[in-house]
Parts: sequence; C-alpha cells; structure tokens
Amino acid sequence: MPRLRHRSLVYLPFALLFLGTVLGGWLNTVDLRGRVVDDFTSDGVGSATLKHGVRSVVTASDGSFDFPDLPKTSRIQVDAPGYFRTNAPTTQDEIRMNPISLTVVTKEAGVTPDKFVAKAEIRQGDKLLGTTNDSGNTVVSPHPGKEAQLLICAANSAAKTVAAHAAPLTVELPPGGPACPPLPTPSPAASPAASPGASPSAAPSPSPTPTGAP
Repeated sequence: MPRLRHRSLVYLPFALLFLGTVLGGWLNTVDLRGRVVDDFTSDGVGSATLKHGVRSVVTASDGSFDFPDLPKTSRIQVDAPGYFRTNAPTTQDEIRMNPISLTVVTKEAGVTPDKFVAKAEIRQGDKLLGTTNDSGNTVVSPHPGKEAQLLICAANSAAKTVAAHAAPLTVELPPGGPACPPLPTPSPAASPAASPGASPSAAPSPSPTPTGAP
C-alpha cells in the first residue's frame, strides 16, 4: 500500500500541470461571435476577413462571424472590399468599418421598369463630385462623409438634396424641371498693379576710365 501511494504522488505534478494548462487556456481565451457592419448605415458587411496571426475567418452575407479560441487580450485585423482596414479587440462583438467610397445610382421616379438617368451630377456645396454614366451610376471617392448633404441634378429632372448615408445611394429624380444650376466660377487672380509714378530704373552709366598723365 505505501508503494502504491508513493507511485500516485509521482503522477500528481503532471496532473496539476495538465489541469492548470486547461484552466489557464479556458480563462484566457474567448470564442468571439459578432458582426462586421458599415459604420454609416449599420448594414452587415459580407465577405470581410478577420485575421489573428495565421488564422482567419470570413463574414457571412449579413456580416456575422464566429472566431473561436482567441486570446482575450489580443486584437484582430479586419479587411473588406471598399472599406478601410480596421483593428479591434478580440472581445468586441460589433466591428464598425468606414467605407472608402460611395456608389450613387440615379433613376427616374415613378417609372417601371427602372429608367436610369445618365449624366446626373453629384454635388457637395460648390464641388462637383461625379457624374453618372449611361447606366445611371457613378462611384464617388473618397466618401463625402456620414453627414454629407448631396445635391443630385440632371437635365429635364427636378434636383434633389439627399444625405449620403445609404450604400449604395439610390436617388429617384422626378421628371421635369430646370437643368443643374451653374457652379460658381473662381475669380481670376488679380495681377499686381504698377506703382503710380514709377519709372523703369535706368541702367547705371559706366564710370569714366581715368586717363594717365602724359
């Protein structure tokens, strides 16, 4: 019996080490489940890649993901087409990403099937950000901003002011109305005026060369 008890004591440190490893891993890791969303619209961002070291997962179409067994005090890198790269703690279950650009689609209001409006101008203040192509769309880059107000106008359509918060931004323009208002033209730079009474400076006359005495 004493010999059996002694043999059990030999295995005790290994059992304690195994138990500590299991408990330590369980206490210091996290199974991260959450969503990657557009910071401007709160819509899910599909096909975003979350990476930690050599491991990675890709979000579903609604932005949801499941990334198990991550260190609690670490960070993950997140990339998605059309968005700036971001980093987040491994304990953050909602990751918000800022878009790089804004897609604008213009079509005529009240028409079925859709009739897209070509050559519609997208303006912000006195700046022209872009013009739609024959398919009624264009990409504005960089993104004008979450709270930006955009004026959308086109020939034979009523202009419309919209907030740049949807992705893509679809704008329906009622038919009829004036063309786009003219953009302000920059004032020409004034040329420096000459000072009154000033005359061109004359070149200094050469000093006479002294002649030597005979």
